[in-house]
This record gives sequence, structure tokens and C-alpha cells, in this order.
Amino acid sequence: MSRRPLPDTVIGKPGGGSEESTTGDRPAGFFGAELEPVLRDACQNRLSPIRWFRTDWQRGGALTGNAAWDGPQGPADVVVKLPVPPLELAWLRQLQDGPDPILAPILHDHGTTLRGYDMAWVVMERLPHGPVGSKWGGAEFDLLTEAAVRFYAVSATSAPAWEGGTEANWAEILDTARRCLKPHQIPSSQRWQQALRQADRRLKSWLEVWSTRPRQEWCHGDLHFANVMTRRPPPEGPGVLIDFARARPGHWVEDAVYFEHLFWSRRAALGGRKPCSLVARRRKQTGLPVDENWPQLASIRRAMLALTTPLTLSVHGQAGHIEAALEVLEAAPA
Repeated sequence: MSRRPLPDTVIGKPGGGSEESTTGDRPAGFFGAELEPVLRDACQNRLSPIRWFRTDWQRGGALTGNAAWDGPQGPADVVVKLPVPPLELAWLRQLQDGPDPILAPILHDHGTTLRGYDMAWVVMERLPHGPVGSKWGGAEFDLLTEAAVRFYAVSATSAPAWEGGTEANWAEILDTARRCLKPHQIPSSQRWQQALRQADRRLKSWLEVWSTRPRQEWCHGDLHFANVMTRRPPPEGPGVLIDFARARPGHWVEDAVYFEHLFWSRRAALGGRKPCSLVARRRKQTGLPVDENWPQLASIRRAMLALTTPLTLSVHGQAGHIEAALEVLEAAPA
């Protein structure tokens, strides 16, 4: 049977929301109900009826549901997800038999087609605890850091084939950010204009340093608390990473600064912790390399991430974050 491209009506429209939100203009489970019999047949009827939902932090158009699994190793609670980006499926498969099998959910079943459509899907372990957060009493920072470093260690020696794109065009990104200021009436617009002009003058020197960073490992690409779960109740670990859809070759500073930037407007929540330093220290303890110039790389990455703020107002449009990002950009290295 020849594969067909997935129609938009199957995926629905991207958008955030809670478990009660919709896919497109219909309930999230509507399209899942259409595909469920086909999926259950593909799983040899080991899968129970599925309860479809959307999480508060979910921004893509994937369908996600909870179900029960009746497999050779006994019954299990599972999560069903479709469609799954090919790279995410590749990482889930790679991590099943790798040197760190506790790093990702157990994969019970998976496939790359449904009803003749080119659509990857997974049936994976439903982790009982998480996402990690305040219930872990501060240990959530250690659990996230340790899980990330374990991922870096695995990716340095064993990773799926990469057919991704090239480096981002930062000159173009900066130009677009400047053009976004006026139509969005961003707070402190004049300061933003000045900060972006300053960034324009410094961008070349930033990129000269940034382009030399080692990229033998991979970044998770979306490192935050919602993507770390546990198999044991709080405050126990270890942390288990989920959602590898944005994984890519890169430098660990990219993940650390991304996680850090989520706290720019509420630094008190870090409790004095410095995410980049936490990762660097854990890497040393694990025997992974730590570049001597990582603080410089982190400063440059902060500036580069801060200048994208006018482009991400739909996600990070809170006034507090906009102001905090502006302060980061204004303090960027020369």
C-alpha cells in the first residue's frame, strides 16, 4: 500500500490549552475517535479504549491519550501519541536498548503508518509522577539537570541519523524582531529599539564565537519541567525525559539557557540556583567535557534568545518577561 500525506483535518490546528481544549474547532478526541479503531487493530487489540486529552503546555497538533495495555510482559498504563515526528520516534527507539534505558519512557508499540497514511505513532509507558515541580521540594532542578546530562552522554556516542537544517540566520531574525516592535506595541518600545540596534552592531562578534562551539552532542531542544517525569513519588527520582521532537545536534548551553530564560521574570523561583552552572557542574561530575569559555557562550546565547522576544509574544508575551528579556539584552556582552 502506498503511503499518503497526512491530511490537515486529521491533525487539527496547533494551539495550547488544557485537557478540555479542542483540536481545530472540534473536541481533541474527535479525530482520535476516527483513528482509534485503526490504531487498536495495528496494536493487535492489546490497547484499551483511549481517553484523548490536551495538556496546558501542549502547543502542537498531536493527539495524546491515556489507555491500558495488555502486553506479553503484563498489563500497563500507557500514553498514546500521534502523529509523532520521525526524529522523536527515532530517539524513543534509540533509548530503549541504549546505555541509559531509564532515560525515556518504555516503548510498548509503535508504527509509521495508519490507514495508509504516513503517520508515526507510539504507545509508551505512562509515567505515574510529574511533571516535576514544587512537590519535589527543590529536587526538581537536580532531576532535570541529571536527566539532561544523561541525555548528553548518550547522544555523544549513540544518536539517530540527523538530516536537519543549517544554522539559523541570526541577521534575518534580528531584522524581523526590529520590524515586529511597532505593530505589536511592545512595552518599552524605544528601549527595545536601542537594544536591538546595539545587538545589530555586536551580532558579528557574537556569531564568530558562537560558531566555534562544539556540537558533537545533542540538545533536547525543549528542556523544562513539563518534559521531566518520574517513576517514583516526590521527592524521588530519577527524572525521565519526554518529548524529543525538538532534539538536535548542538551545545549543552543551548538547553541550559533555554531553561533559565523561563525564569528571567521570576528569578526568585530559582532559589539562587544558576541553571548553566548546575549543568556544567554535573557534566564535570559525569566526566563529560566542559568548555573553558562556556560562560561566554552562555552570555551570547542569552542575548540571542532575548532578541527573539518580539517574535515569540504569543508564547512569552507577559509584560514581566518582556521587560526581563530587555534587561538581558541591554546587558549583553560587547
